Amino acid sequence: MPRSLFRLAAGTAAGYVLAVRPWHLRWGADDREVHADMPGDDLVRQPQYQATRAITVEASPATVWAWLVRLGGYQPGSPPRPATSGHEEPPAQEERQGLKVGDVLQGGSAGSGFVVEQIDPPQTLVLAMRGADATTTCSVSLRDLEDGRTRMIFRVRIRAQPGLRGTTYLAMQDVGDFLAVRRQMLTIKERAESVP
Repeated sequence: MPRSLFRLAAGTAAGYVLAVRPWHLRWGADDREVHADMPGDDLVRQPQYQATRAITVEASPATVWAWLVRLGGYQPGSPPRPATSGHEEPPAQEERQGLKVGDVLQGGSAGSGFVVEQIDPPQTLVLAMRGADATTTCSVSLRDLEDGRTRMIFRVRIRAQPGLRGTTYLAMQDVGDFLAVRRQMLTIKERAESVP
């Protein structure tokens, strides 16, 4: 490898590790949110990957929760709903119910998926997937700001199995997780704020 190409690769990697990665691991979250305990933290002890992201939504926790469940595909045995453009009716009350501890949500391969570990509408949803490569948890907390707004906090924790497959899984999640979670949070915010 030519020396100039090596320097470019090393500089790019250093820039990602020192600037980009710390930003996306805590996108939108303040220090208190990043360091606070969240429901589900005890399911993955000593994570090799932890990301805490947050956003403020100009809507009540109940409205945010309804869109979280709907757009996140958090309906047992059903695929996520496709995103649409324009204004959409808020989810009906029956869509908000039915999810319970132990439900397995589609999304994994070979019938695997996230399991509902804890649910307390409209404040807390904790999901866990225990796969061959890693154990992953996703915790969502909705905090009522008491002025008609909601603070939505997502936390992802991963503990990978030793070896090449676990390391590969962690590397793939490092960027993919941020892109997926950020898009989901922004979509939930947009839909919840469009409700009259």
